[in-house]
Amino acid sequence: MKIFVIELYEDDPEKSTGRKMVRFGFAKYTEKPRGIVLNPLSEEVISIDDVEIVNKYGLSVIDSSWNKSDAKFYARFMSRFSRRLPLLFAGNPINYAKPYKLSSLEAVSASLYILNFIDISLKLLSLYKWGKTFYDLNKELLESYRGKHKDEIIEIEKSFLKEEPQQ
Repeated sequence: MKIFVIELYEDDPEKSTGRKMVRFGFAKYTEKPRGIVLNPLSEEVISIDDVEIVNKYGLSVIDSSWNKSDAKFYARFMSRFSRRLPLLFAGNPINYAKPYKLSSLEAVSASLYILNFIDISLKLLSLYKWGKTFYDLNKELLESYRGKHKDEIIEIEKSFLKEEPQQ
C-alpha cells in the first residue's frame, strides 16, 4: 500500500498528521499527486471502484491547513483521479464533529476503510489518542460506505443527510 503526502508546510509541524504518517513509516512525501488524490473539491467520491488504482499507484493526500486553503488552492490539484470523501465527522480536537473537515490522517484512514483496507486504516488511527474518537463518531457511516460503489455511497450519504436534524 503506497500512501503519499503532498506536504505544503502550512501546519504546525508538531500537529501535522501528514508528517506523523511519514515519520512512522506509513507514508512517503511527494511533490506531485500520485494515484488517487484526496481533494475536497472533487465531485467524484472515493469508492471500491478506485481500489485497483490505489493498489497500483497509491493514494495521495494534500497536507494543508483548512484555515489557509480555499477552493482556488484545491483546484490546482484537480485531475481525473481526484476524489472526495463522503460525509464523515472529524474526531480531531481542532475540528471535532465538524462534517467533512478531516485531518490528513483521518482522510487517509477513512479512504482505506472504504476501500476495505481496514487493518491499516485502524493502525493509522492508533497514532493519535483521538483516532478512536474519529472511528467511534463514524463507525456506522464507515461500515455503510465500506466496499460500496460510488453510486451506492452517494445514495447512503444523501439518505444520512436527510435524516440529520438541521441545526
